[in-house]
Amino acid sequence: MIRITSKRHNFRRCGVAHPKGPVDYPDDKFSGEELDILDAEPMLTVEAIRDQKSEVSGNIPGIPEQAGINSDQKAIEKKKAKRSSVNSK
Repeated sequence: MIRITSKRHNFRRCGVAHPKGPVDYPDDKFSGEELDILDAEPMLTVEAIRDQKSEVSGNIPGIPEQAGINSDQKAIEKKKAKRSSVNSK
């Protein structure tokens, strides 16, 4: 499951008006490319949330498979840090 929280109500990205509160989307709602766009957007917070379905399959599209419940979030944070260091050069 993917949880997206917008910093501004109805901020639009990837064809979706994201409300200010957190919204959970199924793993297959966004393509890998869309997840990269959403994750790179500073107005949005994107989290990979483990649910029974993703724990069984072990696969969340667009996010590298990692061991442990918090490792998907760590992968997202690592990707953000890498982008920040590239953008600051």
